[in-house]
Amino acid sequence: MNKVGTHALASAIGGIVRRERLKRRWTAERLAHECGHSDEIISKIERGLQGAKISVLFNILWALDCSEEIFLEIVRADATLRQTAGSMERVA
Repeated sequence: MNKVGTHALASAIGGIVRRERLKRRWTAERLAHECGHSDEIISKIERGLQGAKISVLFNILWALDCSEEIFLEIVRADATLRQTAGSMERVA
């Protein structure tokens, strides 16, 4: 996946994390405390400025007690972006 696709995925994941955090009415600081990562990392992930390692992402989603559907939503976002990137490469 190219840089554009990587940024798009980071933004999509960040949006999902933020949505789930806000559904629980948690602050970024509380999420950081619950998952064991800094609020700076949480902020960067939510804004799509930093991709999350899978272990960090799992810690966040587990802290939020997300359902498997949320995990699958992230996988689908990744698959869609990869498919789109592949289609664009074939056209170019």
